[in-house]
Amino acid sequence: MTRIPESGEDMKTAIAAAAARAIAEEGCDYATAKRRATRELFGDGASRAAVPDNTLVEAELRRYLRLFAADTHPAELACLRRMALRLMHKLQAFDPYVVGAVLNGTATSFSPIRLNLYTDSAKDVEIFLLNEGVDFDVREAPAEAATTQELLDLTVRAPADGPIEGVVGVTLAVMDPAAIRVAPSGRSRDAELHPVERSGRADIAMLERLIEEVDSP
Repeated sequence: MTRIPESGEDMKTAIAAAAARAIAEEGCDYATAKRRATRELFGDGASRAAVPDNTLVEAELRRYLRLFAADTHPAELACLRRMALRLMHKLQAFDPYVVGAVLNGTATSFSPIRLNLYTDSAKDVEIFLLNEGVDFDVREAPAEAATTQELLDLTVRAPADGPIEGVVGVTLAVMDPAAIRVAPSGRSRDAELHPVERSGRADIAMLERLIEEVDSP
């Protein structure tokens, strides 16, 4: 029989753990995973106050990956980081930075590679991709992302001899150059992480350092 958490903090932890499992096993985004976990554990009447923040979900996701994916996750993460690095070299003219799960170490084979490009013209990025023969979709940036010009979604094929099969999604956020002066919002608080993993965004040199110091066999 499942024990119903009695305190608000216990409820948050239970929701975070269930959300982390959905993210790791199914590739759900954080918002979807939290909504589903809350509904499945406590029904539609659960208080919003019981919903954990992303920091707690991330901590539970790291715990889940250490416990249940220790044999596969490191190789998948290293593969995604090397794929991101190759993309960044191709896009070097647009000042690329890797962000999100691939940088902070919570990415799995479901995770997209997310790059921020700091450049004046989103059209220049589109033209570059077209000239490279890359298919992509264009999305408008969310209204609250004032410094983001647009989002470009594409896929890249994973290495045939690697741990990830098929293709991996990529999202390019084309941002105003001035946005680089704003501190990244995705910085991790986990003191056990490599400094680059905690940084919130990493350029080519930083990602190369991370791969060399963390992901190299």
